Amino acid sequence: MFRIIALCILFTTTQLHAEEAITEGPLYYTIEPDIITNYHNSGQTLGYVRVTVDLMLESADKMPLVEQHIPLLRDAINSLLAEQDQQEIRSLTLRDQLAAQGLQRLNDLLLKETGETPIRRLLFTKFLYQ
Repeated sequence: MFRIIALCILFTTTQLHAEEAITEGPLYYTIEPDIITNYHNSGQTLGYVRVTVDLMLESADKMPLVEQHIPLLRDAINSLLAEQDQQEIRSLTLRDQLAAQGLQRLNDLLLKETGETPIRRLLFTKFLYQ
């Protein structure tokens, strides 16, 4: 009888630790669908950019907060990309700076709206331009 109780307790604590391990740590959220916008190309023409954005969140409990504000976040990224010119969009070295600016802009918006800054990192996992 004692062995059965001990096994039940061991199984329960192992299960709780496994659930805690899943919910701890960063979580990635992909903004879908891709963000598509125009940017200033050379002369009077406009360029086209299409990006897939992944957000690294502080923890899984921040997911509902981010999901609730996705339209606001999409608009901020769209505006950031539209403000760039051809040289900035096409530069690989400036792309990291663009991601950092996007991260700052999104966290500032969420701080105003919710009082929290849940996004740890912004990643461009697809970046196509024309």
